[in-house]
Amino acid sequence: MTEMSMAPSNIATGTEVYTMDGERLGTVKTVRDDYFKVNASMQPDYWLRCDCLSSSEGYGSGRLTVAFTKDELDNFKEKMRDEDM
Repeated sequence: MTEMSMAPSNIATGTEVYTMDGERLGTVKTVRDDYFKVNASMQPDYWLRCDCLSSSEGYGSGRLTVAFTKDELDNFKEKMRDEDM
């Protein structure tokens, strides 16, 4: 699996976020520094690092794919508060 560090300026709010096994996580709510916040449906929003994105999807696809499965999501959530950003 190829991972890349996607520049935060290339991540648009509202873009759908999926895991590498095709599970929808939500949409990009905001981007700050090297992190993006996922607006998750029916659960609290959370932050992920931009470097967890997979290169399998193009920038213009309207869809971001993270380089982990839904079962691994909790390992990648960043423990930070909005005021820390």
